[in-house]
Amino acid sequence: MNRIRIKVNAKINLSLDITGVREDGYHNLDMLMTSVDIFDIISAQKSNESRVVMDGKVADANNTAVKALALLQEKFNIAMSVDIVKGIPLSAGMGGSSADASGVFYCANKLFGISVDEMIPLALKVGCDVPYMIFGGGARVQGVGEIITPVEIQPLTLVIAQKTVGSSTKDIYKKYDAVGGDRCDGKPYFNALERSAVLLNPQIADAKMDLLKFSDRVFMTGSGSAYVGVFDDDQKAKRCLESLQDYVFCKLAHTKSQGIEIIEQV
Repeated sequence: MNRIRIKVNAKINLSLDITGVREDGYHNLDMLMTSVDIFDIISAQKSNESRVVMDGKVADANNTAVKALALLQEKFNIAMSVDIVKGIPLSAGMGGSSADASGVFYCANKLFGISVDEMIPLALKVGCDVPYMIFGGGARVQGVGEIITPVEIQPLTLVIAQKTVGSSTKDIYKKYDAVGGDRCDGKPYFNALERSAVLLNPQIADAKMDLLKFSDRVFMTGSGSAYVGVFDDDQKAKRCLESLQDYVFCKLAHTKSQGIEIIEQV
């Protein structure tokens, strides 16, 4: 095989709890996650030189896919040409950046036969969500993202709404360290980072208020800024969508049982 094209599905956090801070400053997490049918499309092929093009522009060294490729080249001496078409919004808490890195690792597995187990340590260097997103589906993710336990998640109909771009994940964790977060207390949908994210950018909570007009099950995903509403069926979700105006991103979505799907391989 020389070329592959895949869909990398976004993720949402049904719950996100922080159980402590490690000596190295990283936070120990306990998250319930699932893939949803919003995705990036990634095409990759073997090449003499690694390169990433995203939405028609050559990506720089800060891009997560570029970082993943650099780590693979250093450890396994491989190169790929990668083209990414974005469908997952950035700075939304939906794994938009992690999706691209996980897609690169997945393509390396398929094109070069490198085992996923060998790539997990590299994936963690790029981001805590990257290992999970290689697998996707329902999962409990713990530690700094390295402990992944598959969990069956019932099919859900969702509206995912991002009113505005939020603050950086780094700044949100820094704010969490300063002010703390809410306690889980057995709530089915919970996010320990919500308080910090809203304090840094209060406007993101407008999405929560708008979704609560149509659903009593609303929560922030990841470090934000997107909120998720759970609905009984598509009709109720579509009525909600019709009411949302001037959003950076707003879409009907459904849970998926896998993180990455192959479109074509040659």
